[in-house]
Order: sequence, then C-alpha cells, then structure tokens
Amino acid sequence: MSALFQLTSSNPRVVDPVELAAEDCEWIDAVVPGGVHESLISAGVIDHPYLRNHEKDCRWVEDCAWWYRGTLAVPSGEDPLVLSLTGVDTVADIWVDGEHVGRHASQYRPFSTILPPIDGDQAEVLIRFAPPLDGLTEPPATRAMVNAVSDFLNATAPQELDTEPGAGILTLDLAATRCRKGMFSWGWDFAPRVPSIGLTGTVELSRRAPVELTHRVETVSISGDSASVNVIVAVTHHDGPRPLDVDVSLTSPTGEHTGGHARIRDGVATVELHIEHPQLWWTHDLGEPSLYRLEVNAHDKDANTIATESGTAGIRTIEVDHSPDPEDPEYDGPARHFRFILNGVPVFARGANLVPQSMLVGSVTPEQDRDLVRACRNGGMTMVRVWGGGIYASDTFMDACDENGILVWHDFMFACIDYPGDDQEFMSEVRTEADYQTRRLASHPSLALWAGGNEVQAMHQAVWNNLNPGQWGSEIFDEILPAAVRRNCPTVDYWANSPATDADTDPRVNGTGVGDRHAWEVWHGADVGAGTHEDYASPAEAMHFHRYRHDTGRFISEFGIHASADLPTLARWLGRDHLKLDDPVLIARNKDTPKAKGMALLEYEVGRPTSLQSYVTSTQVVQAEGLKYGIEHYRRRWPHCAGTLVWQLNEPWPGMTWSLLDHDLGAKPGYYAAARAFAPALPILRLTDEALELWVSNVQPTRVTDTVTVSIEGFNGTVEQTHEVKVSVPASTSEKVWSVPRAQVPVNGGHYVWVEGAMLPSNRLFLTHIADLVLPDPELDVEVTPTGTTTAKVRVRASKFAYFVRVLTPWPGVRADVSALDVRPGKTVVMNLEGLPGGFNPDEITVRHFLDDVKR
Repeated sequence: MSALFQLTSSNPRVVDPVELAAEDCEWIDAVVPGGVHESLISAGVIDHPYLRNHEKDCRWVEDCAWWYRGTLAVPSGEDPLVLSLTGVDTVADIWVDGEHVGRHASQYRPFSTILPPIDGDQAEVLIRFAPPLDGLTEPPATRAMVNAVSDFLNATAPQELDTEPGAGILTLDLAATRCRKGMFSWGWDFAPRVPSIGLTGTVELSRRAPVELTHRVETVSISGDSASVNVIVAVTHHDGPRPLDVDVSLTSPTGEHTGGHARIRDGVATVELHIEHPQLWWTHDLGEPSLYRLEVNAHDKDANTIATESGTAGIRTIEVDHSPDPEDPEYDGPARHFRFILNGVPVFARGANLVPQSMLVGSVTPEQDRDLVRACRNGGMTMVRVWGGGIYASDTFMDACDENGILVWHDFMFACIDYPGDDQEFMSEVRTEADYQTRRLASHPSLALWAGGNEVQAMHQAVWNNLNPGQWGSEIFDEILPAAVRRNCPTVDYWANSPATDADTDPRVNGTGVGDRHAWEVWHGADVGAGTHEDYASPAEAMHFHRYRHDTGRFISEFGIHASADLPTLARWLGRDHLKLDDPVLIARNKDTPKAKGMALLEYEVGRPTSLQSYVTSTQVVQAEGLKYGIEHYRRRWPHCAGTLVWQLNEPWPGMTWSLLDHDLGAKPGYYAAARAFAPALPILRLTDEALELWVSNVQPTRVTDTVTVSIEGFNGTVEQTHEVKVSVPASTSEKVWSVPRAQVPVNGGHYVWVEGAMLPSNRLFLTHIADLVLPDPELDVEVTPTGTTTAKVRVRASKFAYFVRVLTPWPGVRADVSALDVRPGKTVVMNLEGLPGGFNPDEITVRHFLDDVKR
C-alpha cells in the first residue's frame, strides 16, 4: 500500500465531502486490502459475523455509506498521474484533493483514471461507498419470475417455503440483479446475508508510461513433435504513435529458447513461433503442466527498449467435443458428447465447484488461494468450476491452477434468475466487465471453458417453458458474452450457461442426452431431468444417492450432498454452549430449505441421529458414501459421461453446506472419498438386479493391466468367496471385466465385497444400507508419531473390520493424505497429517470409527 487509510460511516443521504465535513464522524484505521467488516472487526466495533449468531448483528453495515480517507505520495516525473484502485466493492465515488475524479459501480473490474496535475508531493484521497443496492429497483420481469416460482412452491408444499432472509432467490433483494456484485452476497442456500463492501485491493498513484504493452498467448496447433504458437501483443501509445518492433522469447522449463519478431501495425503485432519438441501443458494426471517463460520487448528502430512485459505461457490445445454419441447403450434417443479434449486427448474431468472463500472477499489471501488449489490436486481433482453466483477467480488462483495442472471451467457472474436486459446502463457495464475479464484470463493454459452463468437458462425455462429472446438477459448470454470470448479468448470455447443444451438436438436444459447437467435429483429430490419422484416409495428414497444410477447425463457439472464440519470446527465458530442439535445458533448455520430436508435421508441410510456427534458423523457418512456411489456411476459410463464436478469444493463461512472442505480448509470425509473415486484407473463394484459386476474405469491415455482379487467377506471375519480376475482395459474407456449372478451373492448386512490388485487401488461395496450393516467392534490399535514440527504419522491396526476410520484434531485446517477409511481385519493403515500447529501435543490427535459415534 502507498498509504494508510481511515474509515468512517454516514447516513446514505450524505453524498459529498462538504456534507461529510459537517458530520460529527469518528474515524478508525481501515484494513486495506480488506473491507468495512474487516476494519470494524479490527477496531472492536463488531464481532466477527461468523461467530455464534453475529451475522444478524452486523446487518446494519450494508445500510450505511462508508468513507475512506488517506494520503498518497505523488511520484516524481512529468508523465500523467494515474490513480488505480484494484479492488472496488462495489459502488464508489472518488475525490482527490477535493475534486471528484470518478464513479465506479462494479465488484468485477478495477478503477483507473488520469488525474489533473497535483501541486506538492502528496494527494488526499477520499472514497465514498454507497449501500450497494441504494436507489436500485426490482426489474418487473424478474419479480414476475420469482412470483411464479413462489406460487408453484406454495401450491405444492407451502409448509416447506423457508422465508429466512438470504435463503435463496425467493428472498433475494431482486434489485441486486441490477448490481454487478456477487449474488451470494445477499444470502444463498450455503451462505448468510453478509454483503462485503469497501477497498478489497490496493490504492496506488503512479506515472503513466508513454507506451504500454499487453499480450496474450494462443496455441494455434500441435502436430507431431512441433507446435505453432502466436503471441499477440497490443501496444498503446500515449504520446502519439511511432514505429516500433516487438521481440518475443519463449524459454522452456529445461532452458530451450524460441524467439520471434514482428512489426507493430495499427497497435497490434502477432509473433508467430514454431516450437520443435514442445513441452506441453497437461493436467497433473496426464503429464506435467509445463510452463514456458515469456519475455516481450518493444523497441524502436535504434534498438532502444521502449516497453517490456514478462509472464508464463503453457502450450496446449483445449476444446469441448459436442460430436454425436450414438453408441450409448443406456440412453434411448439422440445424444451428443460433452467432453474436454486436451492436446488431442479426451479428458474425464474430476473435480468440484468453487464458491467464494469468504463472504468478506477482501480478506482472502494469496496463500489461501494457493492452499485451496493444492487441496484440489492432492484430492485427485483435474478441474474446478468457478461458480457464477460469486466472484471471478483471482490471478493467484489461476496461476496456481496453471502450475498444478488443474483445468478451470469459468462461469461469468450470473446466477439463477432473470436479468434486466432492458437496462442499458446495466448492459453497458456487463460489456465492459466481460471484455476486462476475458482479457485478464486469456493467457492462462488452465482456462478450459467460459460459460455464461449458473442456472439462468434452466430457471427461465423451468418457469416460462422457453428460452426465447427477450428482456430477461438473453442478449447477455447469446451475444455479449460469446462476443467477448471470441474477441479475447478465441482458443477457448464458450457455453451459454451451466447447465445448457444444444437446442437442435434436445431443447431441454438439464437433460441427460446433450450438454452438461446439474444432478439435483439427489439431495433435493427434484425432478430435473433424470426420472421422477413418483418412481420412489418415499421422499427419502427419492432424494437418496442410489438415484444417481438412473442418470445418463453427458457431463455432471453439479451434484452433491450436505455434510457437517467436524465438532472442533463447529466449536471454534459457534462456541461449545451451542453444540446441541436443537440449538437455534446451530440451526441457523443451515441455509438450505427446508432445514430438516436431510434428516429423512439420514434416517433412511444410517439411522436417526440422537446427538450432535452422531448427526455430524451421519451426515459425513452419507456425503462420503453418496459421492463415492455417484462418481463411480458416472465413471462407469465413461466415455458417454465425461465429467463429475462435485457441489461444492469449499464454503464462504463455517456453515452446514455441501462443501468438501470446511471454512478452515479442513477436509471432510467426503473429500477423501471423492479423492479415492477420482483415481485415474478405478475398479468399480456394482450390484444390479441380475449380477454383481466388476468394472474398471480408465481415464488414462494408456492401457491398464492388473490381476485383481474380488472377495466376498463377512464382517465376522469369514471369507465366503474369492475370485481372481485378469484386467486389461484400453485407454480412455470403462469396461465390465467380471460378473457373477446376484443369486450367488449374500445380499445382506453381514457381508461386503472387496477388490484389490497390485496396480489398481482397492475398493469396497456394501450390499445394503449402512443402518443394516452388522459391524463389529474393530478393536483398533493406534500409534501417533510426530514426523516434523507441523506433521505427524498415524498408524492404525484393526483386529476386526473397521468402518469410517478417521483422524480428528482440535486444530483448524489440518488435513491428512487419506482418511475416512475401511480397515480390514489384521490390516494396518497409515495416515499422514500436515498443517498441525508448531509444538502440537500428539495426545490431542485422536482416531475414531463409525461405531464410536453412531451407537447400535
């Protein structure tokens, strides 16, 4: 930062510095980068909104105007002064030395302006943030849409309509659709209503350079052992045009150089590079995410350097294959693939959906971004979808995805509701935002797809039964956004929304034959494209994860199941006095509606929880088993299904959500279950009405061979059957490699099926619901050994079958390499922990299994 800022508030009617000066204001030190909430917490004015029930105590913050003041040093020089604000959240007026220099109204792009000359070596900056929705009105078309949804829900299940503020689109301030700010800010089914406000980035004064460069890197083609790469350099002359040339150099990770040269014409130069033996950028499971070092040098005819730029570049091609898929034996009708092709290789995408890491978006640090991406890689993920109801991915996050070999599906920031297409000021802001964001992210090799938003088309079609052009935002998704992608990211595909469809093949959004889909039949029990609830005997059965088996979707971009964080995390944020099942503070952590939705599912699969500990464990069991079941089903359908992105990776506050990682970035058991199911080559056990089957899903570009043993064992330690199976499955496919008739299988709670090989990972199948399993006391022997100042090794041996064996610690953010395991009789497993506090006490690390928490 170039200055320290102070912060104060006023009535929203106070709109200029003269009026503010007449107020009796108390100023506090501001946290910059950060925001108003962070500053108030630091000054002791408010408690943290995530603690106990304080989310409602700070509701007043969004109703005030907030003022920042600070003094910036004026840099020496003769070039024009530039004031830059890299993070503005959201509606701001800016004064410098008492002169109004600009107004800004978007969370999604920075502010920059040329200042008039300043006398002296300091400048006084004053910034007013208005209440973000101040003066905005509800779009009539959006209100009509929400009324239609509300009427439908009231007619079908009026007792289930949750009216808690911030519970979703039904209680959202619809004026928010006119504001370019994350829709989650006003509450969602995983988030409270805590809209951030303030300076979320830096404030800087600088001298504008006479010449400025920007660039993007495009891989044109990869053929054999060579690649064609274009580096497009845009040049802005502020002091008048002059002849310039540009030199470009790419240096490989092993030091090989490739260079090129071009003349700048009409402000643009395209340098065409031909690279022999390129080191390609791959996802981490298919190869190395190789990054080249890029140097750009603009010089005049006398070889004087005028401007330079540097960065990284990855050589890769990426596209989405929508070709016909006529050979799907489980789908009756015309179908098309929806699969990513990376460097010519079909990819089965495994990953999760990213939501903002905090409601207070300015408090997220670069290290948190990097840690989140490391968690994705360690969890076997190859793709992250940036969800359209939040904020755009940071540069640090995208850099980390580049470095770790994680593909990024990036939504534009629109979600679940109609937008005011007749508001020209709003539409102009959308155009500016789309241009900025597509230019900013264009050169990241991890960027795999731009999508128009989240569930906007699906919701509109569900309410109005069409996607006809109109004043609901159709121009945004059909014209503005794809044009920005074509202009600035021409080597990255655009997809109209998530989910979306190819209307020529199937007009239904969220169908199972075309496009991507959100599989909310499970958990919500919704009839959204894969069967109806009428096929099930009870609401619990209709929302059960076994319903995944009827889904023939091409790419599952959302699916998930709620699960609680562990008790130490709940205690950290709620306080131990609120750790009771019926405590209102605990209940308020669940923003899903109705709040008791998951209880029927728990009772159906695990048994009704009688304590908070049994509730926590039961939710985690259902999430872990449900994700295992769903991922295995979709992977068995590869290549007809080509991706599974779990909802959701993380959470913006310590709540009761679908996340794999809790707010402290501690891993829930579902994270480990998904990681095992994301293995590049996976044996899958499947029980049908006719047979017990073994499939192998191979998403690698090479054949997988192994000899595996399938055993049917009793929880009492008996081995009923063993079968040796030779496996040889080609690249990029799934095959059934073995089966026995169902009549030969003891389908009951006393037995399970286990598969194990030398090369393939092991896997397990239970033959009935968890509640009906006859589990023994496993008699665990546990040894905890520190291996470093912040690491430890936990060794666990079981005398009898142990289910859901996991490590618990009292410290936030601790993760293991594996957890939530089955341990067979006489076997030993090792779990390695990282992120422990320095000087930790090994006695505070505990191991629990299912029967410790869920009594029978």
